[in-house]
Amino acid sequence: MDPLTLSFAVINGLLLGGIYGGVALGLSLIFGVMRVINFAHGSFLMLAMYCSYLLWASLGVHPYVSILVTVPFLFGVGYVVQSVVISPLIRRERALVVEPTSALLLTAGVYLVVDNSVLMAFGPDVRSVTTDITYESIFVAGLPINMARLIGFAAAILVAFALSFWLKHSDMGRAIRATAQNRDAAAMSGINVPLIYNVTFGLGCAVLGLFGALLVPFFSITPTIGLSFGIKSFLVVVLGGIGSIPGSILGGLLLGVFESVAAQFVTATSAAIFSFGLFIVILLMRPAGLMGRA
Repeated sequence: MDPLTLSFAVINGLLLGGIYGGVALGLSLIFGVMRVINFAHGSFLMLAMYCSYLLWASLGVHPYVSILVTVPFLFGVGYVVQSVVISPLIRRERALVVEPTSALLLTAGVYLVVDNSVLMAFGPDVRSVTTDITYESIFVAGLPINMARLIGFAAAILVAFALSFWLKHSDMGRAIRATAQNRDAAAMSGINVPLIYNVTFGLGCAVLGLFGALLVPFFSITPTIGLSFGIKSFLVVVLGGIGSIPGSILGGLLLGVFESVAAQFVTATSAAIFSFGLFIVILLMRPAGLMGRA
């Protein structure tokens, strides 16, 4: 493989990997605070993509403008799902110190409900959004860089920095960190733990509302697209270190570059399979992930 092709593959891998990391931020936040693996993570992303598509198809709203709708909408969806569906289960398992298997199964049920509801409403047809930015590129050292992917990559970096800053310097952020460290001690300190859980889950879904709108200019939309992103998000979170925001970005970049370069030698499907091999190798060397704590 010539150096130009390799450079192009690495750049595309970095852009796509940054987006993987951005999508995984919400999953990392939810697990870091609640110790709950949100199996419906990809379904909420798919819901945001359909919401952005509907605004574009019916009202002509640009996907980037639809962020003003998708972010609060997904925050509300996440808040309601947590407070109505998951919270009663957590209350029944007060002695829980690790993620509950029952909560995993519960979010798997949410995934089935959301995916099949969208399938019944829109059918299995592939839908897409075409805007000027879909085919717009800039050239760096003679290599074309798609603007839509570059914007998604930049958004992932900015959201990671903004989320880290907010968690460290805001009252709500410090309450979330305290709850993540010890929910019983946080409750005794006067923190409303159920509210923190609701806000955390809503915030994790709001991140998906942002990236759902950013993805539709260059990703086709189907009712099953959420599953693939959900699996990749899980890989990214575990690779980077569960609960680590910088780790999510690092894990996404690593996975994106690996898949993009591997796809130059084998089929894209085989490259995705090999990414699981990379996942196993890294976990054998670093069981807590690249930036995780034991």
